[in-house]
Amino acid sequence: MPNYTFTTSSSYALSTHEVTFTQTTLIIKLSSTGQTVYDKKYVDGVAFLCSGDDFCVGTLNDNGVFTKIVDYVNKKAKMWLVEQTGQNKFIGSDDESDPGIYNKYDLNECPVRLVPGTGKQVQIECPCESSSGPCGHSCYTYG
Repeated sequence: MPNYTFTTSSSYALSTHEVTFTQTTLIIKLSSTGQTVYDKKYVDGVAFLCSGDDFCVGTLNDNGVFTKIVDYVNKKAKMWLVEQTGQNKFIGSDDESDPGIYNKYDLNECPVRLVPGTGKQVQIECPCESSSGPCGHSCYTYG
């Protein structure tokens, strides 16, 4: 079974920060002023999870991941955060208008790492053997 450790390097309260995912970069801004407090490209991998209602960025060390792809060749492709107290979700989809094809990750249960894919793709990595497990947690759902 895959094991992982996540080491937090910085943490941001979701009540006071906005988290945005572009095709290439994770951006965190202070909600009150719009000032960027974190801006990192996926080129070396960007890992994150939620602890309570804090968005934590850090380092994911794992011995196995499964990967899903968001392909920005599709104009409706998008990655975003859905904030819900203690159940914050990261969603990646090739078509944000079709909830039936969403890749959903419960960030309060497990971390996610974004790395560049081929062309305009972003790879979403999760420390499990596959989307159906074994994980030791139930952080991923499809649709």
